[in-house]
Amino acid sequence: MRRITWIIILVLTAFFLTVEFSYPADNNDYQIIKKAVQENPKVEPAKEVKWFKLLAIDNKTGKEKVKITMPIALIEIFARYADCKNVAMKEVGCKLNLEELLTELKKAGPLSIMEISEEEETIKVWLE
Repeated sequence: MRRITWIIILVLTAFFLTVEFSYPADNNDYQIIKKAVQENPKVEPAKEVKWFKLLAIDNKTGKEKVKITMPIALIEIFARYADCKNVAMKEVGCKLNLEELLTELKKAGPLSIMEISEEEETIKVWLE
């Protein structure tokens, strides 16, 4: 894949993880769900994220084209020593700090960040 594609993927990931979506929902529903979650003794805090994973699959053959598994600590080191610590999103009018983004992602626990399906390949990015 080209470098510009990776940059677009990272910027879109950062954008979707930082944008707060609003849904037309009843506030009462939200309060009921919040109360149920707080009172449920089976609820466990999110496990700590340890791995950043990326997988690119060729849709025609079903074979893996690219598989990357990196410790999240290594990603944090890269972000700490990066020349540009803030990613500017001109269309939205905001800047995104990479170190803060990684901190928030780690707090969220294991999650799927994105999945892009095209005719020729599927790309999946997630934290474990």
